[in-house]
Amino acid sequence: MDYQFRFWQSLLNPSKLAFALDNQEQNHRLKGYHSRFFILLGLTIFFFVIRSVWGMGSENLTHLMAENLEEEYIVGRYLAVLGAAIKGLLFFAFHYYFVAICLAILTDYSFKAISKIQIFVIASILLEKAILFIVFAMSGFTTAISFLSLGPISTYLTDESFVIYFFNQLSIATAVAIFIQYSFLSQWEDESKGLLLTKIIGIHIFFALVTAGISVLPLYDYVTKVVGL
Repeated sequence: MDYQFRFWQSLLNPSKLAFALDNQEQNHRLKGYHSRFFILLGLTIFFFVIRSVWGMGSENLTHLMAENLEEEYIVGRYLAVLGAAIKGLLFFAFHYYFVAICLAILTDYSFKAISKIQIFVIASILLEKAILFIVFAMSGFTTAISFLSLGPISTYLTDESFVIYFFNQLSIATAVAIFIQYSFLSQWEDESKGLLLTKIIGIHIFFALVTAGISVLPLYDYVTKVVGL
């Protein structure tokens, strides 16, 4: 039996997709899923590249232009674009595979099924990033804190960078991701749905803490010291 995968229809009717995913081993095939997968992957990489072309993430190259080092600047911009494409690929892989692995371990559900649900999560996060990029492009500058997160509110409560970066990871996309994951995974849960929700929220909090920790570390200075720049 085949299940015709349509993005919005599958998102708004999680029970049907959850049933098809739960019965993949009984010849329930997802028709049309792979094309959506590669379209979203392509859009993700394209978005990260566009941000780099606009200048996000390559601010440290401006001094080369100021010093009339045009060739070095051009090479740096090309490398920045290449790095952005790789970053987009890693972003997609992290959410599609690694997060799915973590959820599969905590819930004992099929990794193969959970990973397919992550396509909706990636789309929601990408949409939020696109909104931020449009606002930044229109205003002509960027900020490290997202106005779609709890980051701006936390700045009124503390000056601690770690805390601010932590709350900056808790955004509208985070809430949407939790809702999507719970909506699908709860279709397979017959006992403690409250525990399931706790596990999902716990994963997001854990990754928010890790991201906040990485954000406050002077990684660039450390790398330059290691390579002797």
